[in-house]
Formats: sequence, structure tokens, C-alpha cells
Amino acid sequence: MKSEGIILNTIDYKESSKIVHLYTPFGRISVKALGANKPKNGLLGFTTIGNTVSFVSTDSELPTLMEYNVESSIYKISEDLDRVKVFMIMLDVINHIPEDNNHYPIYNTFKKVLNDLLTENPKKLLCIFLVKMLYAFGIAPNLKTCVSCGSSDISFIDLDKGGALCKNCSNLANSDELYIWKEYYFGKKEIEDFTACNYDAMLKEIRNYYQRYASISLKIHELMNK
Repeated sequence: MKSEGIILNTIDYKESSKIVHLYTPFGRISVKALGANKPKNGLLGFTTIGNTVSFVSTDSELPTLMEYNVESSIYKISEDLDRVKVFMIMLDVINHIPEDNNHYPIYNTFKKVLNDLLTENPKKLLCIFLVKMLYAFGIAPNLKTCVSCGSSDISFIDLDKGGALCKNCSNLANSDELYIWKEYYFGKKEIEDFTACNYDAMLKEIRNYYQRYASISLKIHELMNK
């Protein structure tokens, strides 16, 4: 069975092997890497958290790895603390993604942001990633119509109220924040072309939104304050 995935974590299996948990275009799977704990096993690339790999495994309930290739390595990211911190937050989010999702677009977003983490502003990437992941948890704000009256003539976003507001329902006239949220959520452009903003302020808003509406305890708050 051919597939590709991003290594999420590993656990020891028997004396000399590991079970490797991956996120793939079809969701989370587990693969046995026999002999992974032996010296000079040649499986370091398949057991390094964050690596993107293509691989062939047996077609069984708990597949066994037959061969693999590292498509993208996490090695250079590990040399930068800020980028490691962002990666850990993304990893935590992916580990909480509900199984009943269309995982293909989620996987592609995770893979794209992870690849760009080597060169782009890590806080910018984290903002884009976290906003795009809101739909996977079923808690995305309404960014198309006013949450108070239903008007499509929206001009502002109030996350405490769950989304966008029109001018009649809001006393705030600045539409820049709404534009950025809509761009980050709906945008399909290259990462480097997304609009810049005050990333610290936006991350605080996103963190508070996850804490308020997601029925899970993510590590966003703890990691962003280390």
C-alpha cells in the first residue's frame, strides 16, 4: 500500500521496533517500523517527528513498513526555537482534529505551512494555519453575513459574537481586521502573498477563540507564552 504522511509521534513496540503515527490525506494512521530501535537501522527518517515521508506498507490492520523516502525534513526547523514552538502548536492542533473530516485539504494545508516554516515568518504561518483549521473543528466564525441581522454588507468582525457585523450592527468602522480574517480563511494564494498584520494581537484573538468555542484543551496558550 503506497501512501504519504507527516510523522506525528512514535512509541516503542516490543524490544526493537516502533509504531509510527502519521497524518495522511486520509487521516491518522499507524505503521509498524520493525527494527527501528536497533543501531544503524536506516529508519531515522521515518521515526523523526515532523518529517514528511512517502512510504509503502503492508495492507493489514496494523501495517508494517516496507520502504520509505523522506520528502521533507524537519531538521532545519529544529535549529530555530520560534519555529519549533510554532510547529509544536500545529502538531497539537492536528492531533486533535476530529476523525469525521475531509482530511485531504487539512493535510495539504499542514504540509504547505510546514514546508514554508523554513523561510516565512513563523507567527504569520501560525495565524494562517489556525484560522484555516477552524472549519475542521466546526467552529469557524461566520465571515459571509452579519451575525446579528443577516446582511451581506459586512464591515467588521466581532469574535465574541461569532463573526462578521454590518455597519448598522456595529459601532466600529474599521474593516481591516475582517479583511485579514476573510483572506486567511478563504485565501488560496501563495503564503508569501498573504496580507501582513499585527501577528501577536491576532494570535491572541485566535487563541481566545479556540479556548472559547473548541471543546478541547489546546497548548496554544502555554506555548505562546514560553
